[in-house]
Amino acid sequence: MRKKQISGHQAVITAANDINVLKSFVLTAPLRTALSLNPNLFVDIMGSYWSDIGIPITRDTADGRTHQGILKRPPKKLSQANILTEDIALPVDYDDEEAIYRRLCHLPNLPGAKRRIKFLLCVLYSGEMICLIVQSTSKLDLWAACSIKSILVAAKTEQAIFEYLKVKWQEPHERVRNLSVDIEPVRGQRALLLNMPNIFSRQPKPKQKDAIPSGFDWSHAKTALSLAASVGKAAGISHLEGAAEIAIKIIEIVETMKKNKEDCISIARDITDLLDVIKDIMERGRNVKQNEILMKNVQKLESDLGIIKTKLVKISNRKTKFHVTSDAEIIKECKGKIKDYTDMFNTKANVNIWQNTGELLQGQEDIIGDTRELLEGHGHLKKGQEYIRGDIKEMMASIAKTHDQSNITYDDLERVTPTVSLVFFGREELVAEGVDHLVNNSQAFLAVLGAGGIGKTSIALHINNAPQVKTKYRKASYFLPCEVLPDAKLLLQGLIQRLGIEVGQGESQHKKLEDYFRFNTQSILLILDNFETPWNNDPMGIENLLGKLASFDLVSMVITMRGSKGPASLHWKRLGSETIPPLSLESAKRVFMEISGKKELEEENDIVETILNELDCVPLAITLIAKRAVAFPPKSLLRMWQKGKTKILKQGKAEGRLTSVNYSIELSTNLLEPHEAELLATICFLPDGVPDWVENLSEMLAGWEDSDQLINTLLENSLVYSQTKTIKVLAPIREYINGTGKNIQRGIALLESFYVSWLKQLSGTMQEKQEQIQPHILNITKILKEQANSVAKTLDVEAVYILTGFTKFYPLTLDILNNILDKWPGLNETHKVEIRFKKLYMLKWLAMWQEAEMEAKGMEQSMQNDLKSHATVMGELGDIYRLQDKYTEAAEMVIRAKDQFEQIGDQWGAAQSLQRLGEIYQMQSKYTEATEMLTKAQDQFEQIGDQLGAAQSLQDLGEIYRMQIKYTEAAEMVTKAKDQFEQIGDQLGAAQSLQSLGEIYRMQSKYTEAAEMLTTAKDQFEQIGDQLGVTKCLRSLGDIYQMQSKYTAAAEMLTTAKDQFEQIGDQQGAAQCIRSLGMIHDKQANYTQAVAVLLMAKAQFEKIGDPFEVAECMYYLGVSYRKQGLYEDGKFALADATLKFQSLGISYDAGWCLYEYGLIFMNEHQYSEARRKFEEARDAFDSHGESQNQVDMCNDELAYLDNLEQARDIS
Repeated sequence: MRKKQISGHQAVITAANDINVLKSFVLTAPLRTALSLNPNLFVDIMGSYWSDIGIPITRDTADGRTHQGILKRPPKKLSQANILTEDIALPVDYDDEEAIYRRLCHLPNLPGAKRRIKFLLCVLYSGEMICLIVQSTSKLDLWAACSIKSILVAAKTEQAIFEYLKVKWQEPHERVRNLSVDIEPVRGQRALLLNMPNIFSRQPKPKQKDAIPSGFDWSHAKTALSLAASVGKAAGISHLEGAAEIAIKIIEIVETMKKNKEDCISIARDITDLLDVIKDIMERGRNVKQNEILMKNVQKLESDLGIIKTKLVKISNRKTKFHVTSDAEIIKECKGKIKDYTDMFNTKANVNIWQNTGELLQGQEDIIGDTRELLEGHGHLKKGQEYIRGDIKEMMASIAKTHDQSNITYDDLERVTPTVSLVFFGREELVAEGVDHLVNNSQAFLAVLGAGGIGKTSIALHINNAPQVKTKYRKASYFLPCEVLPDAKLLLQGLIQRLGIEVGQGESQHKKLEDYFRFNTQSILLILDNFETPWNNDPMGIENLLGKLASFDLVSMVITMRGSKGPASLHWKRLGSETIPPLSLESAKRVFMEISGKKELEEENDIVETILNELDCVPLAITLIAKRAVAFPPKSLLRMWQKGKTKILKQGKAEGRLTSVNYSIELSTNLLEPHEAELLATICFLPDGVPDWVENLSEMLAGWEDSDQLINTLLENSLVYSQTKTIKVLAPIREYINGTGKNIQRGIALLESFYVSWLKQLSGTMQEKQEQIQPHILNITKILKEQANSVAKTLDVEAVYILTGFTKFYPLTLDILNNILDKWPGLNETHKVEIRFKKLYMLKWLAMWQEAEMEAKGMEQSMQNDLKSHATVMGELGDIYRLQDKYTEAAEMVIRAKDQFEQIGDQWGAAQSLQRLGEIYQMQSKYTEATEMLTKAQDQFEQIGDQLGAAQSLQDLGEIYRMQIKYTEAAEMVTKAKDQFEQIGDQLGAAQSLQSLGEIYRMQSKYTEAAEMLTTAKDQFEQIGDQLGVTKCLRSLGDIYQMQSKYTAAAEMLTTAKDQFEQIGDQQGAAQCIRSLGMIHDKQANYTQAVAVLLMAKAQFEKIGDPFEVAECMYYLGVSYRKQGLYEDGKFALADATLKFQSLGISYDAGWCLYEYGLIFMNEHQYSEARRKFEEARDAFDSHGESQNQVDMCNDELAYLDNLEQARDIS
């Protein structure tokens, strides 16, 4: 007996290209050689384990002679013929009647011919031999035919075959003797055996106390598993490849075990056999990647093998015997798990044979033909030829009959037919469009197309459930779940079942269906759900069937299908524009709330919206995560999603297209070829997708062959979609693909090259460049982050610097700078200092005061040896304090910076410090000190020839005059600054001066002149591409309209400005617009809205840390509460605002708060309290020194109080 049991594909020669040549040489050469030595010898050929070639030699002993000693002569002659090459193992005794000779052989005189192991086996003769048929990947190959009288025995296991023949069967480890033979005599009748390709026939080895089975070949096992991994990789089935690689590691673990080795060898053996049969299924099956259940089971096997490996590692590492009992249980559990998989895949292997019966029958004549020469060359075998031919035909016909009788039943269809979903929002327009098409066309073909999980089936069911559709089709609408009807034949059976057509014995199903439709007088609607399954498996058969259905005028069809176009050549009406889009955010929220059943989730609206947006509002993903919301709060769900991504989007343990997002996605990805999957993974790497893909895709992936054809395949499978000329991927698909770990380094390298070059070639104004970058910004930042995070990559600093020039992108580029500073080792000191200052400017711009302050302090400490950089960072730190209204700390730090600049002789740095001190004093209403500092700064700038600095100082001086309500002097100063800006060609400074003049005119209530000046400034900002300047002018124009009581126009202008501030990233500007909108509501007596909007503005100012603007909002809230008669609320708001202004040293604004406080007390007839507040307000205005009008206003109120008190006393 052979040392290892045969598995079908293992017994055939793996190189199919030379199989027939091998038959000719390897059989006929030994035959001629042997017969020339002794004409009575019997010689034949057999397949042996691992593609070896076995040549059994024996002799009829009727004349009293045997084949003893025959092996002494054939090897020499075969070596001379250049067939045998190197020796592997020589017989122990050449005269032994069961001697065996092992040697390598190859085809003679053929360059590059592959070597095989050849066995010359002497076999005892008893008049009969076992013949074996095994199945290769292409057809049945007859490897041994040496019986005169044959019968057929169908058996799944080797043991069953031997029991049938009444021959003792032995375990592989029991077959060890001083020689090995591939066949042994059979007592009783001669037999032809059909052994199906099933390697799961080994029985468990009987327990032995003192022996380790020696029948397991470690190296052969590893080779088999390596082959399985290669098959998985070539077929694009990553889970088979992964399972095989884990299995190899398990083999290695068991091989090196000291304890428990005996028990664990059977695990290693069974795993090897298991992977081998799966490989066989993959090699022989058609469209195996589309077999959802098979792919899922292979994936689960990979996971479970990983668990088994972990457990065996623990057992292998045991140092003591204290775990003997628990180890036994673990080993038993592992064996049971493998046995379960063995049983499952054993069934699949046999089913696969039945499904390929047609191929077997077609190939049987080839089989007989291939063996005719062999049979005719052996006179004593001729008589068995007809027996073999008849027996094979008989058995194959039996199998075919069994297969033909397998039908789809009505219950099969009902089992997978979904019900109409009660939770259905946001699809009303699509349903109405579908209903209209079906009802208003005598014959309609409607295609509901889109990605998996997008809700196609639900839409189709709701269309079918519409009253108008029910009226037209009455009870003649039929739903067919095509995921269980994978080809034209089964789809035909499904139609027969749904329509209730009876097909008698021997009747044609096609004819019965055609007759049904031919005599039908009722409009019929066929809903073919998940139609991509049969279309992908059997396009020709399906197209033919669809054409026949469409030929009947009363038959209309609705298909749901993954893809972007309908099947076959029918004119399909595509529902919606192209494919079904995701839900709107509002509809997604309704679905989430309805399924979760927790209305209180509305209180966590922001978190829910974040979850839904991250899921791209895909219905299946929303449904599955909403079901989890029953047990988990939104914060937990968000964390789960961010950590586990699509792995958490499943329901229960049984996976299906409606219960698992991953499963649904895999139905589409399993259809892809490796290069298509690589392109999909590369696109998923890009957060923005591929903008303007028709133009950019070929440039982004320069050198990628057939990229246009590949992207078309992805579009047709709805794995990507095109929106506004951009190729995008839905979030669940993107996250799933990104989680597979597919190697896309080739694609990333091409993308890096494209984007770095593209950034450097941008042209136009800053605004135009920003608009070009916007669609790509997330792609660019991800690429640059990849470069910064990788030691192996070269970071293009120039590209980073280009990106830092756009304030709108600061939040994204800030992350890049952090990555460069933290992780990139190739950064020199010069670039490091420059990048740290860029980071500091960004933090200031983004109003991230705490982070900016911390960064500046860190820079101050690290740059003490670089006096100029140290002085510069101290000046920036002072500016950060000023922007936080910390004026004392700001002045102190700027003075230190000025002194250091003067010490090192940096006049420009000193002048800039004077300018900053002027701005600090200005904010403190210390106008005399501010004027002095700014005048000195102007002089110093002029001395060093810095006209720009001098002009900026003039402009700041004009701002001081404006705040002092000295509008004439302010206008004069700003006009001079504007002229200087124009002289030096500084368009930005000139536009800013025009903007300041507009503000001055506005404060003077000269609204026409103000609007004209601001409009001119806005135009100039637009010309130079300064979006921030444009937006500030819009805000000022909105304030003018507000003062003119043009509230509608004001609200439109301010809303536009707010949106633009948000796009730019100016949080403070956006909050100021919100505050102005609140003031408009207040002036229109819309007090509820006014309070809500002002509170929103206040919250934003608090978030960015601007105490002055917070105090402003509290002031306006106090005014609104007073107008509503909510006096206590008003007092609270005004008291809070007063304290804030006073702490900031802004007495003017504190005076207005006290004045409003007095009005509340006066309205409450608390005249003494009112008098005290008016007096405090008057004192505050008076201390300001520039507010005589406000002082007079307070005196008027005090006089009015005198009159009221006198009138009260008289009464």
